[in-house]
Formats: sequence, structure tokens, C-alpha cells
Amino acid sequence: MEIHLKRSLNLKDSISILFSSMVGSGVFITTGIIYGILDSPWLVLLTWMLGAIFSMAGAFTFAKLAIFFPYAGGDYIYLKKAYSPLVAFMSGWASLLITFSASISVLGLALGEYLSFIFPYDSKHTFFYYTLYGLDIKLGYPGLVGVGAIFLFTIINYFGIHRASIFQNLLSLIKVLGLLIFSAVAIFTHINQFQIFIPSPNFADIYDKSPFILIAIIPVIFSYLGWNMVTYIAEEVKDPEKNISRTIIYGSGLVAILYLIVNLAFLLTLSPEQLRKNEGIATLSAIQVFGEPAKFYFSIFFCLVILGSLSATIIGGSRIYFAMARDGLFFPFLSKLHNHYKSPYNSLVFQAMYASIFIIFDLKFLLYMITCAILILSALTAFSVFIFEKRGHKSKYQIPFYPITPVVYILGCIFLVIYLALQNPLEAFSGMSILLTSIPVYLIFRKKFLNKHHFQDSTQSLLLQVKEK
Repeated sequence: MEIHLKRSLNLKDSISILFSSMVGSGVFITTGIIYGILDSPWLVLLTWMLGAIFSMAGAFTFAKLAIFFPYAGGDYIYLKKAYSPLVAFMSGWASLLITFSASISVLGLALGEYLSFIFPYDSKHTFFYYTLYGLDIKLGYPGLVGVGAIFLFTIINYFGIHRASIFQNLLSLIKVLGLLIFSAVAIFTHINQFQIFIPSPNFADIYDKSPFILIAIIPVIFSYLGWNMVTYIAEEVKDPEKNISRTIIYGSGLVAILYLIVNLAFLLTLSPEQLRKNEGIATLSAIQVFGEPAKFYFSIFFCLVILGSLSATIIGGSRIYFAMARDGLFFPFLSKLHNHYKSPYNSLVFQAMYASIFIIFDLKFLLYMITCAILILSALTAFSVFIFEKRGHKSKYQIPFYPITPVVYILGCIFLVIYLALQNPLEAFSGMSILLTSIPVYLIFRKKFLNKHHFQDSTQSLLLQVKEK
């Protein structure tokens, strides 16, 4: 029996999920870090623009891949089709082992931290603390709140993506309106300070600080992550030939514009000393614009921002494990769909349980460790566009400025890998080692489940359905 997800997301729903996955905590903390490196408001804006160009290059490229193969799983599907199931499994394994699971945990912990500004509990209190081989293991109130939030949104998604998208749309609307209102008031009340964005004569500061711009762009790129979220849920998007490319382009473009506006507000309202503090610049800026009570209301707003990102990440990650199981390369029960709600409920629950374990760990080291491996796989995924074009795959959607656009993204990934590997060679090597552990696991799953799994290339049958529609 063929297993496939129901196409129930319209353009608005899919844009909302992508938007929520992109707009997380990054934009609220990154500007201070960048300013500390560049010490120039206009160079900070330039860096955000360059980050937007890089991200849009990736978005345009992945939009083509999602139209070629509009199925659940994103990178996993493209790598399987372009290279081999093993390479695809590496990507899925990394998503489970660290990337998606740790991201869900980080968002849960961040929610717990910010809720302490609203509810009277000590975010620093720990129920237990232990150090294992230099890795901190602890559980406090933020961890308990995080686990609760993870399971809450897992339950919401259990009842189907259509119902979950209602919450997602509401949270996205609050995000957009909140950021626009804050930015508009901040810019309007400080409009006489726009001279801070005037470049130096002949743009000399660009040449002087070009090496630092390359360093500063790294946290910006990570703040833009999430533009490929719709590729993980492509199988549930209505009219994928049209709506997937529109979702990625409109959603990513909206975030890029919004990020520039928000950064204008931060840079206009805060002094250089406040910006160099790095942490909490969004709260400082809100207090500067609206007064001390803004701290409480901004905490509420930030919690809603985190909830939107958490929900979107839960949706995306669960589809990867569902796709792997459907191919017979992971536990078969993860490919089961709910009879009524048509949600991958086992995959959702499995992900929630696994991600909750990460709540007790210090995840910064783990996330940094796997970054190089993820970037390499992302570059391979982008390169697959050329492979599919050579094989004769066609679609009405054309990548702007092809082939320059995918090349820009691939070269950007390579640059990041080299830089991160030189900065922290031990972590980079450890991350690649973790990725290599996927090989024996892949062989075990392939031997144990692939032949027993009643799997007929579902992606082929889905392709026929898309063509018929």
C-alpha cells in the first residue's frame, strides 16, 4: 500500500511555516555581535544584505529541487535521487542526531528562559547538575518548560498539519505585526539620525574591514537559516509546481526585508556602547522606544516568536524521519500515518521524546561540532541541481541568473566550512566523525528493514500523481 501525505497546505500556510522557521532568536542577538566586529552601522546593514543574497541564492536553488521532487524529506530526498541512499541517510542521520533535535531543544530552553521574565520562577535553579567528560548535564525550570512546549506542539501537530497551520498562521501574523510596529515607531522617532548610515568617502571602510565582514557574515547566515523549511513539507503543499517556488521566494524575501528594517531600528535607537554588549539588544531597543514597561511585553512577544519557530521545526524534522522510514531505511513504524488526521504521528512522538533528552545537555558544542558536516551536505544538495539538469529534469520554474546563483551558494558553503575548520579543527573533525557513524547504522537498517519493508518507490507514484494533477 502506498504511503503518502495529504496535500492540505495552501500558499499562505506554507509561507507561514517557512517564515516562522526563519524568524527565531537570531535577529534579536546577532546585530550586537556584528557591530562589535565592524564598529560601523552601515557596514552592519551591508553584512545583512550580503547574508540575504547568500540565503536567497540557496532559496532559489532549493526551490528548483523541491519542484523536481515535491515529497516529504527535503535534502534527504534530493541527495538520495542525485547520489545514493547512503549519502541521503547521512543527511537524515545528522538531522536526527543533532541538527533538528538540538534545534528543537534550544528553542525549548530559550522559551523557558524568557518565560521567567513573565512568571515568578528562577531560571538559574537546577534540580541536578553533572559534568561528563567536560560536557555539562543539567535540568532546571527552563528545561521542564521546554519539554512541556515540545510535547504541546507535538500534540497540536498530531491532529494534522492543517490544524497546526492555523496556530502557525496566527503566530506568524503576530511576529510580522509586532516587528513592523516596533520598527516603524523606532525609525520614525529617530529619523533625524540617519546620517550614521553614510559610508566613508570612496567606501574606504569596505576595503579596510573586508576580512572582518567575512567573519561577521557567518552569524548573519545562521540567522537566515530556515529558508528551506518548505522542502521538508513539500509533499503537503497544494499545487507544488507553483506554490513551492512562491513560498521560498516570497517567504525568504519577506524575511530579508524585515531583517533590514529591524536592524535599522536597532542601530538608530542604541548607542555604540549598548550595541557592543551583544546580548539583549532587542530588549534594550524596545525599552529605548517604549519605556521600561516594554521589557515585560517584549518578553511575551519573544516567547511567541520562539513558539512559532519551535512549531515549524517540529513539523519539518518529523517529515525527514517519516521519509527515511518510508524508504525502509529507518524504523518502519515511523512511516505510519494517522488514519483520520493523516499526520506522521509516530515520527512526531519519536522526535519529541528524542529532542527532550537533549534538554539536559549543553548544546552549543554539539551544534558547532556538526555544522561543518551539514554545510558540506548542503553544498552537495545544491550541486545536485546541475546533476538533475543534465539528466533531463525539467520544470517551468527557472533559477534566476542560473548557473551563477547555485555556484554562489556552493562557494559560500565551502568558505564557511574552511573558516570553521580552521577556527576549530577539533570540533570540525569530531563532527565529520559523527557523520561517519551513519555508515554502519545505514547498513544495519538496510539489511534489517529494506527487504522486509513493503516499499515501492512511493516517490515515483507521487510524481505520477503530481503530473496527473
